[in-house]
Amino acid sequence: MLALTKLLGMLCMPLGLLWLGLALAAAWALRRRLRGPGAFLVLLFLGLTLAGNLQVGAWLMGRLESEVPPLSEHSAPFDALFVLGGGSQIDDQGRPLLSTGGDRIVEAARLWHAGRATCLVASGASDDAPAGRRNLGEETRAIWVSLGIPSSAIRVLDEPCFITRQEIQAYGRLKTREGWRHVGLVSSAWHLPRAMALARREGLAVIPVPSDRRGRLPRFQLWHLVPQEEGFQKTQLACWEHLGRLAGR
Repeated sequence: MLALTKLLGMLCMPLGLLWLGLALAAAWALRRRLRGPGAFLVLLFLGLTLAGNLQVGAWLMGRLESEVPPLSEHSAPFDALFVLGGGSQIDDQGRPLLSTGGDRIVEAARLWHAGRATCLVASGASDDAPAGRRNLGEETRAIWVSLGIPSSAIRVLDEPCFITRQEIQAYGRLKTREGWRHVGLVSSAWHLPRAMALARREGLAVIPVPSDRRGRLPRFQLWHLVPQEEGFQKTQLACWEHLGRLAGR
């Protein structure tokens, strides 16, 4: 009964109504023997169904995450942890807080508190704020300080880096200047395959430190048949990572 209630609720949502409307339109076209429009509507219906399906989205994310093994609890302490931007956002007062990808910031802080990293390095820039450019590295620094990490253990890249490739290149230069040998690269597990490919291309030797895993397959429920936000989000993130890897960005 609960599953049926959720299914009916999902069908009343905007995506559910669009999905149901496409199904009815496809059935109407095929019933009227409008083969061309009917086939087109069926393809749209199937595309919407797959793109917004929770299982499909989680499977795609899981495929990416499977390329990055968990960090061994017995690995040697890091000279530095490079934390890619994208884990922070700002509230309406301009104060930094964790975003949906904020697990990377917390994971780096956890490793520092556990004595497994000497220095934490943050990066990233964005032009998405109404007031202008955001310094994601400084936002990350503020969050780390609030988590009890002293400023002396934190570095923020001076140069603005808007894409992952720029961050990797800047980290490579910093690692060379500092003479660090054992360095980790922290990001979401689904993002690390692309980041590590860029690191190899730039000659940056780092150990992947995954966080924010989203690829666990949920147990199937009847209401999962209806496309929904989480399914679209995971599918789009996975496709974006594959596109970024092909484009070398």
